[in-house]
Amino acid sequence: MTYVKKGHKKTYIALVLVVVILVGGLAAAYAVLSAPKPVYVGVNVGDTFTYHITGTSQLTGAGAVDTPGFSVYNETDYYKITIAAITGTNVTMDTEWKFKNGTDITGTQTLDIATGQKSDPNGFWALYPANLEKTDLLRPRGYDGTRVNNTDTVNYSSGPRPRCFWFINNEFTNVNDPTGSTLMYDYRNIFFDKQTGMLLSLDDYQFYNTPEMQELISWKLVSTSVWQV
Repeated sequence: MTYVKKGHKKTYIALVLVVVILVGGLAAAYAVLSAPKPVYVGVNVGDTFTYHITGTSQLTGAGAVDTPGFSVYNETDYYKITIAAITGTNVTMDTEWKFKNGTDITGTQTLDIATGQKSDPNGFWALYPANLEKTDLLRPRGYDGTRVNNTDTVNYSSGPRPRCFWFINNEFTNVNDPTGSTLMYDYRNIFFDKQTGMLLSLDDYQFYNTPEMQELISWKLVSTSVWQV
């Protein structure tokens, strides 16, 4: 039969309790830190956002021509978004693409701001959760891992508003070139309003090496019902 001194037994039990409490505390802290950040919708039904869109190109290589459909950007009068419905993190938007000749294209886009999933793969996508901070995921429940690069403040006629910024660089190869040497480099700079999560400006630069040319598509918010631009 083995005996343990009473005093030692108390010390042993106390040490075990300390370890249990410490491990439990660390586990709780890890759970809090690793828990996904709540996703808040910053827009409201009826909010409107109107953009000016332009396209510019530099055709420097021999035989270079604008990509098909590029001219449509400079034929644009405005692009207007109206928030039509909100269900959880899903935001439904009515869109109107108005052209200078008086014609327009209307549509509906439903975007899950938490994941980035959208009903129209070619429709408007630049709406994000409200109140994101630097290094926060743009799509907290998505898969691409893209984060806010920075935050700052921009001044409008109605006063200052905080905004977020992110950028991305990608390289693409032409699938029709088996050598893989025909390339397109895509650089995007995006600013969006921190409180609503809505796009403020977007510059999409596309550089082609064969033939050499550069195209730039720019979006800029010119009016909104939420504040005075």
